Amino acid sequence: MSTEENKKLLQTIAMLEEELSATRTRMQNLQSAILSNISHDIRTPMNAIVGFANLLTDEKMEPGERKDCIDHINSHSIELLGIIDNMIDASQLQSGNIRLNDRECYLNDILDALHEETRETQDIKQKKLNLAAVKGEDDDFFIYADYKRLKQILYNLIDNAGKFTKKGHIQFGYYKSKGNKVTFFVRDTGEGLGLLDNDDIFMPFNTGKTLAGAPVKGLGLGLSISKSLVELMSGEMWHESGPCKGSSFYFTLPVRKRTFLKNTYQHLSSLAKRNIASLF
Repeated sequence: MSTEENKKLLQTIAMLEEELSATRTRMQNLQSAILSNISHDIRTPMNAIVGFANLLTDEKMEPGERKDCIDHINSHSIELLGIIDNMIDASQLQSGNIRLNDRECYLNDILDALHEETRETQDIKQKKLNLAAVKGEDDDFFIYADYKRLKQILYNLIDNAGKFTKKGHIQFGYYKSKGNKVTFFVRDTGEGLGLLDNDDIFMPFNTGKTLAGAPVKGLGLGLSISKSLVELMSGEMWHESGPCKGSSFYFTLPVRKRTFLKNTYQHLSSLAKRNIASLF
C-alpha cells in the first residue's frame, strides 16, 4: 500500500472515529433527557397523590373537600398507571414480545366505553371540551381485532388531542373504507402541529410543543406506541394537521371475519355436543 493510500485510510478512520464520538455524545444526551423526562413525569402525579392523601388525614375536612381529594388521587393514580403501562409497552414492542389476542370487537360498544372513560380525563374535563363519538355502522357491526389494543390506540389519540386542544371539540369514530378496511379517526379543534413536528411526530419520546413553544406534559410515547400497534395489526396510521387548523389522526384496520368453513364447523360442533348431552 502506497504512502498516499495509507494517508487516505488514516483520514477515513479519523473521520469515522469523530462521527462515532459525536454519536455517543448524542446518545448520552438523549439518554439523560429521557431519564429526566421519565423522572419528572413519574414524580409529578406521585407528589400529587401523596399531597392529597396527607390532606385526607384532616378529620375536620368537609365532605365535599374530601371527595375532591379522593377524585384527585384517583385521577393522578390513573395518570401514573398510564405512564408505567406506556413504558412497558414501548419495551415489549421494541423486543417483539407483544402478542395480539383477536376477538369480536363491536365498534359502537368500544366508542361508548371510550366516551365514558375519556370525558373524565384531566384535560378534557378541566377545559370543558365537547367530546363526540361518531358511529359509522349499526350496533351489531364488529371486526376481529385485539380489543384491548384497539381501545388503547383510540384512548392515546383522544388523550393526545385533549393536550393540544384549549377549547372546542374532539370527535372520534370510524367508517368503512375501500379495500375491506375500517378507518378510525380522532379530530380536534386544537392549535394543530407546526411544520417541524410533522416529520417526527411518531418518534418515541417526542412530546411535541405548543405553537408558543411550550413543552407538553407526558413521556411522548403514546403516538409511537399507537402507530406500532396499528402496524402490528396489519394497518397503517397517518395524520393531517397545520398550525391553527386542528389535527386529525387516522388509522386503518382490516375487516377480518370468520370464514364460512369455521362458522360451519362451530355450528356442527355445537349440534354434536347437544346431541351427545341429550343421550345422558
